[in-house]
Amino acid sequence: MKDRIQKIIEDKNLSPSIFADEVGLNRAVVSHILHGRNKPGLENLQKILITYPDINPGWLISGNGSMYLNGSGDPKTPTLFDEDDENTSNSSDKTEYSREIDPKPIPNSPKQTVNQQVSIKTQSSVKVKKIAVFYSDNTYEEFVPGSKD
Repeated sequence: MKDRIQKIIEDKNLSPSIFADEVGLNRAVVSHILHGRNKPGLENLQKILITYPDINPGWLISGNGSMYLNGSGDPKTPTLFDEDDENTSNSSDKTEYSREIDPKPIPNSPKQTVNQQVSIKTQSSVKVKKIAVFYSDNTYEEFVPGSKD
């Protein structure tokens, strides 16, 4: 299994320390796995599979099947900006040059300023009735203003 984890690290062009950081493992744990001192536990394998959902769990655990779920061996998952073969072949049908249209400038609108007065009302009729202090040994003391204990 250490060889398969090493293959993931190489395929993703990572160093073992960056791999450990991305997966959320201690760097020493990854080092021990890669040097054969320890075998990865279930929790470590789950972290790897959560971080890299394109990895085939069957391949990681037993070595059966292809490394990646899509079976292509291509670690790159498609993004919105990737071009697929279908779109690139149709691009020759479109005009070769396109004209960029400058957006019309938005006219400056006058800013309105709002002046508001904020008045703070203090309530002088509110007074402290009681203060309780709780201690770590589950005892407490109450202090009441005006009383002398």
